[in-house]
Order: sequence, then structure tokens, then C-alpha cells
Amino acid sequence: MSNKKIYWKGFEELENDPEFLKNKEKEFVHDLPMDEFLSDEKTATSNTNRRDFLKFLGFSVTAATLAACETPIKKAIPYVVKPETIIPGVANYFASAYYDGSDYYGILVKTREGRPIKIDGNRMCHVTQGATNARAQASVLSLYDSKRAKSAMKGGQPTTWEKADAEINQKLTDIR
Repeated sequence: MSNKKIYWKGFEELENDPEFLKNKEKEFVHDLPMDEFLSDEKTATSNTNRRDFLKFLGFSVTAATLAACETPIKKAIPYVVKPETIIPGVANYFASAYYDGSDYYGILVKTREGRPIKIDGNRMCHVTQGATNARAQASVLSLYDSKRAKSAMKGGQPTTWEKADAEINQKLTDIR
């Protein structure tokens, strides 16, 4: 069964009124008094009043704003079949592991609606017994912040971690 519904703006379009068909392609059917407003004549002799000026100003500001902004399209898609474990607003915890070359930790990941929001140490891990470090806890940020710094920075320029650590240690020693 196909959907062949036809919608019209009014009775003029339904009845194919010749005046409506002539103005159908125009965005604004009524002419605006722009010649009077934009002419070089003195304002005292112009018929354009304050209300027309404010209409023109409002239209031009709105048009410029809409032309300049490119908002991303966000689509909210509901669950077709909602998982039993997900209740909106209630956090779930999952046991996992964190490994970063030299660091290993058993962790608990706190999630809301399937998105990880916090990482803590898992006390049931026999190796670490619930301990973590700052890198393990901050690793959740790498899932969301794509513009974060990938290396140490000094004055907006990339530098090595060794140089940054040495400079920070020196400044802390000077302060002490």
C-alpha cells in the first residue's frame, strides 16, 4: 500500500488559482518598500518609518545568522528493543582491565546508558587490590575528547615528556 497523500497550502493551490500559480515560485509574495528605504534621498522626505526599518534590520540580522551557522544534525534514535540492563539515569558497573604498555590495573567502569563515565580500581583484583593511577582513571577522557593534547605542550608547541617533567620539577623545587 503506497502513501500518495497530497498536501496544499490553501484553497488557492488546491483550485490552481492563476494569481497563486504566478507567485508560487516567489519566496516573498508581497513587495517590500526597499527602494524607498535604500534610496539616497533625505530621510525627512522618505516614507519609510521606524517599523519598516526594524523589519529590515531584523530580517537581515536573522538571515546573516542563519547563513553563518552550520549546526550539526543530531538524531535521537530510541531503542527498538531496550536492553534489560539499561535503565535511564541508573549507572551500571562492569569489571574490566586497563593496560598501557607498562601499567596494568583491574578496573570497574561506571556507565550510564552504555557510555563509560568513571573508572575506579577493582578491589577484587588480586594483583592491584583496587589501586589505580591517574592515567588509568583519566583514560575515559580519551573516549570523548578528540581535541585533547596528544603530547606534552609548552607555549602551544609540542615538547617531550622528559623536558616537561624536568622543567616542572625544577619550578616546584624553586618554589619550595
